[in-house]
Amino acid sequence: MAAGGLSRWLDTVWAYDDGTYQHCLLVAGLAANFAQHLGFSRPDQRRLTRAALVHDVGKARIPYAILNKPGRLDDAEQAIMRTHPAAGFELLRDGGECDPVTLDAVRHHHEMLDGSGYPDGLRGPEIGDLVRLLTICDIYAALTERRSYKPPLPAEDALAILAGMGGKLEVRLGAAFGDSIRAGALASAA
Repeated sequence: MAAGGLSRWLDTVWAYDDGTYQHCLLVAGLAANFAQHLGFSRPDQRRLTRAALVHDVGKARIPYAILNKPGRLDDAEQAIMRTHPAAGFELLRDGGECDPVTLDAVRHHHEMLDGSGYPDGLRGPEIGDLVRLLTICDIYAALTERRSYKPPLPAEDALAILAGMGGKLEVRLGAAFGDSIRAGALASAA
């Protein structure tokens, strides 16, 4: 992490909001497990995990009152929250990050295959493979984490929601992610 220059960005997130920091660590762990489960090469596993570690760095630019609001965000607050991917991209790019995979993942981890995502409204083939994997990990983490506005969902409930997101997420990747979660649960139970 230090050799890759990510420590200062993680420190930025941690100093601003511990919940976002914990979320980034969880998503990175899920991404590492998923990449390993899929048989990715070590360099590709590192690329995905590296991107996952800083995918939400832009949340350090979101007002704290919005980031940790205990209830549902109104339209204006939601619009501000939706700026975090582009803000994170700009923070990293302007700070000297030049890894295109990391920059792509940070900017596009909320894009959906049907074009309904943000910030660029990308569709299907415009969304890179590692971004697709990261998006699944990010959504699962958000569903299974305790948030100020909701309790955590059980793993199987979160996986069912992912399975129902056909058209937005790649169904086959969602199923493979579920397999990686179940395999990880079995391994930790043993």
